Amino acid sequence: MSEAVQRILTALRDHRHEPRKAGAGWCCRCPAHDDRNPSLSIHVGDDGRALVNCHAGCTVDAVCGAIGLRTADLFEQDPSRSNGLAPKPRRRGDGDTNAAKPARSGDCVTVANDTTGGRTFPTARDAVSQLERRLGPRSMTWTYHNAAGEPMGLVVRWNTPTGKDVRPVSQKLDGSGWCIGGMPTPRPLYDLPDLLATPAAARVFIVEGEKPAEAARAVGLVATTSPHGSKSASKADWSPVAGREVVILPDHDDAGERYADDVARLATAAGAKSVRVVRLVALWADLPEGGDMADLLEHRGGNADAVRAEVEALTDKVEPEAVTPDAEAVPTFTPFPADVLPEPIRGFVTEAAEAIGCDASYIALPLLSGLASAIGNTHRIALKRGWTEPAIVWTAIVGESGTMKTPAFKLAMKAIRKAQADAFKVHEAARAEWEAQHLRYEAELTGWKRQAAKGHGDAGDPPEKPAPPIALRYIVSDTTTEALAPILLGNPRGVLLARDELAGWLGSFDRYAKAGKAGADSAHWLSMHNGEAMTIDRKTGIPPTIHVPSASVSITGGIQPGILARALGQEHHESGMAARVLYAMPPRKPKRWTEADVDAATEAAVAAVFDRLYALTPETDDDGDERPQVVTLADDGKTAWVRFYNEHATEQTELSGDLSAVWSKLEGYAARLALVVHLTRWAADDATLRDPARVDEASITAGVVLARWFGDEARRVYAILSESDADRETRRLVEWIERQRGSVTARDLTRGPREYRRDPDGAAKALGELVESGVGRWEVDDHAGGRGRPVNRFHLMRRCDDTGDGDTNGREHEAQGVSVTVATVTKPTATGDGWGEM
Repeated sequence: MSEAVQRILTALRDHRHEPRKAGAGWCCRCPAHDDRNPSLSIHVGDDGRALVNCHAGCTVDAVCGAIGLRTADLFEQDPSRSNGLAPKPRRRGDGDTNAAKPARSGDCVTVANDTTGGRTFPTARDAVSQLERRLGPRSMTWTYHNAAGEPMGLVVRWNTPTGKDVRPVSQKLDGSGWCIGGMPTPRPLYDLPDLLATPAAARVFIVEGEKPAEAARAVGLVATTSPHGSKSASKADWSPVAGREVVILPDHDDAGERYADDVARLATAAGAKSVRVVRLVALWADLPEGGDMADLLEHRGGNADAVRAEVEALTDKVEPEAVTPDAEAVPTFTPFPADVLPEPIRGFVTEAAEAIGCDASYIALPLLSGLASAIGNTHRIALKRGWTEPAIVWTAIVGESGTMKTPAFKLAMKAIRKAQADAFKVHEAARAEWEAQHLRYEAELTGWKRQAAKGHGDAGDPPEKPAPPIALRYIVSDTTTEALAPILLGNPRGVLLARDELAGWLGSFDRYAKAGKAGADSAHWLSMHNGEAMTIDRKTGIPPTIHVPSASVSITGGIQPGILARALGQEHHESGMAARVLYAMPPRKPKRWTEADVDAATEAAVAAVFDRLYALTPETDDDGDERPQVVTLADDGKTAWVRFYNEHATEQTELSGDLSAVWSKLEGYAARLALVVHLTRWAADDATLRDPARVDEASITAGVVLARWFGDEARRVYAILSESDADRETRRLVEWIERQRGSVTARDLTRGPREYRRDPDGAAKALGELVESGVGRWEVDDHAGGRGRPVNRFHLMRRCDDTGDGDTNGREHEAQGVSVTVATVTKPTATGDGWGEM
């Protein structure tokens, strides 16, 4: 056992933690957090140092600090070192444990983390002096500034016999002093004030490291780099390159190529006008491994004008990269296009959504299914000879508990339930009359039987049995086809299946199926989506066989995402059941009290529309059978339909799997929704409607807009249902930021979602990961020049204001009055001037 390991084991025991042997090392409850299960492991390193790791995520500094040790105590004593410690593994200031770029002459470039136990120094000079006491006089120092010219961090370098040793020093996030370690994210670009002061038309050359950046500036190029190594590009704020032509000059090695890829993606995400990757090996065939701009300038004998001309000429020959930010796993939600709905439906949807505090889709989808059911089998739209579409619409509002699905659903169903309640009252009166008639019939039948039994032949015909009244049904909740068939037989126009929770409908498919086989109900529902005939054979009941010539059932209801994912298994995706449903799954909205309500006149107007649609009747054929009236396309409607059909068909050829199935159903849905809109316009006495029997361009356009919205929403829903736990957390975070107008600080996040409260490090990390994935960018908020320290603010990229020329930040730094003199060459700081002494 090494002295370092013995030291930490003893300290653990002194603090009432009992490490026990585990394999080749030891395990113990971590002293840095409330650890119920041993999560701390201790092992002996090759050089005798103690390898400490908390599997719950505590840092080494935190573990050591909790038992009164320093990080340095984890290493063996070495008399050959001036500070008595053995050589330590180098860590970059951002926590990445990689060696820097390979040395072409035996150099080893490393960046060390804070080895002072998290000590805070009053000034940058004090922090550097602490490093110099251990490492000797520094060789070079580079200073990073924020947009206002204030120093934020230093990169300090020592040239050693074995290579280069690079250490970061940075100002603490709370401004309380300086520490030895990497700058907090987002980190400023090198020479940021000078970069911001250059004209927007000037190209920005991005290199890897401060030394090549200075070389590029020495030849007259506008150049910068990101701090703390090639793997930390994503931790920098790239917003200053928005609207600019970016040229990346990568180092001549694999690490340089990876850095170029990262910067190209990040610069594009930040709104760069164009991105080029220019490789210097094209100017110097013998450029050494890892060679950069500084090597090229030295090779050319320091001839700045010649090097600049060469680099700019080569840049002109290179085509911009076709780089795009990482695609979002879940597409952005687009608000429901309520404006295409005819009045008074449009007004009702808008007013109801405002009154409840939900998205308009939660009101609109149940209404669309309800309006379609009111039309039912009375009308069909004919697209051409042999192709008609029924007024059958299946919708589902998807949301977690507490997203206002139920209040929205109840309000959307209010007019339909009122019509159903009135119909039941009429039925109850008819039933009472029938019961009286039935009693008279029973008495008359008894008398007739007595007379007939006497055998005198004067009994005559038996009395006619009165038929029981059939209840007029607009809405049902029973989801089995066996229960639905007799209702449809008595209501040939069709009904609306409305359930607050659609899980019951989905679960009914296999109620009577044998294990492992698809249920008969599922097959019946697939055919009912097109209004086809349905035949049910029953073991009990009269009649034993029920045949419905045209089963028209529209469906609507709500469901939670998890339940939907489980209910729509692979079988229902493959059968097309999932593609037959139109979904809406808007992001959660914060609940806010409002005095808004739906105007009584608007409710009355909607009820009047339903009453008029319920009064529609089919036509009768030559055999006396009812059949739907056919509504054809007007000339402008036909033109609009053909245009949509061709565009939609082209889109479908590029899709596969679930989305291809969705697009195949949306083709017909565009026509169905156009029919619903058209007849709703007629029921509402729309003055712009020329001919109720011919669907015009306005109705087709509305149907197309709705179908396209449902297509976009299907992309979102399928992506959400298939996302991992980590993806789900990211999406919810992005949706929360959107509700904050797309711009937050880490401190804002600690006051928001529960999982980030009282966790500033976790909040900053989560926002940094969004930047790294291209979802957003960091910007420095100086409160418009007002009071308070500048803070790092995260902005969602999708909310960037675009002026049309690619400049997404509007040169906001100029608006803030930043004015910095531009020097042709800025030499590395040798004495610490400009370090922001405090």
